[in-house]
Amino acid sequence: MNKKYFLAIIISLIQFTAKAQYKPEDQVRPTMLSESIIYEDDDTNKLGVFSRYFFDNVTETGNYLHGNRTGDWYFFDLNGGMMYRGHYKNGLKTGKWEYFDSKGILRCEIYFKSGLADSTWTGYSIYKLPIYKATYKYGGITDTLFTYHENGIHYTTMIYRNGSPYSVVGQWDVYGNPVESGSFKFGTGNLLHYYPYGQLYSTEQYTGGSLNGDAKYLNIDGIKKAYGINVDNVKKETWTYLNYDGTEVPFATYGKTTTPFDLNMSYDSTNKSIFTPAEYPGGNKMYKDFLLKNLIYPEDARKIKIQGTVWLNFEVDEIGHIHDVKVYSRIGEGCDEEAEFLIKNMPNWRPAMQMGIPVKSRIYLPVEFKLE
Repeated sequence: MNKKYFLAIIISLIQFTAKAQYKPEDQVRPTMLSESIIYEDDDTNKLGVFSRYFFDNVTETGNYLHGNRTGDWYFFDLNGGMMYRGHYKNGLKTGKWEYFDSKGILRCEIYFKSGLADSTWTGYSIYKLPIYKATYKYGGITDTLFTYHENGIHYTTMIYRNGSPYSVVGQWDVYGNPVESGSFKFGTGNLLHYYPYGQLYSTEQYTGGSLNGDAKYLNIDGIKKAYGINVDNVKKETWTYLNYDGTEVPFATYGKTTTPFDLNMSYDSTNKSIFTPAEYPGGNKMYKDFLLKNLIYPEDARKIKIQGTVWLNFEVDEIGHIHDVKVYSRIGEGCDEEAEFLIKNMPNWRPAMQMGIPVKSRIYLPVEFKLE
């Protein structure tokens, strides 16, 4: 082999192997998320005060004792407004928990016992009128679920057995006119849900009080936003989703551990669905502001003009923390790592609410890289 060609190959290999992998944590930027625990007398066996910060804003505070949450805990949005508050004992929710909207209005209060919903649950409208009423025992509804429109008109009345839907007494639009509930009876059949003004929101198949079969969810304009198959209340096989701007989200296959989730971040607050999706504090606009202020464009991607959208999937737990971040659609050159870093360093979300109770949920979210 010609020595010049041999030398050129060696130099190329050295350049290739020497290319540094992009590390978001090494970029010069202020710390986004941080936590601290201050113990009495610096003794970890005594009561400790926990604080979580997003930049300089306190987003969560409460006490720790022997590694467990205890006493009163408070969770705040980015403007310092209360998102929710409640009490822990030995790491489990107990007593009254209250949930507030972005305007500070109480939207839900529910009582817990040893970590499970117990006793009365009431959800409120922006006018402080009840929009949900139910009684819980051991984490499940024991009798009848009543829901109401913002103006106080009945929305749905449904009987529950063993914590599962059993039969529909009736459904009504915001004017008090009855609407069709489908063939659902004795925990089996096709169940329809509606937006307040009568537009179809969802169709779901049930057997034995559990979601089984095809399910479809619509935006208020009648366009599908999600559809797929459920087996025993779990999403199975392939589900298709539409993003908040109407573009289709990369589909995914679901297994046994999947929990309900919705990726329409511009959720219509007038829809009194029994499932309210998790939300970035302040909604989609604040999420875009977060990206605008904190995204660092990887230099390698900038040099070769890489642009596009990285799609990620992650879990939002019952207190709004982010877990299990996965990249589903990649564009490379450090953009995927930067997107994952940003998602992991977001502030606490408002958790999803299933039947008025905060639950874990999974979210698909885009991070766009666009050169000016």
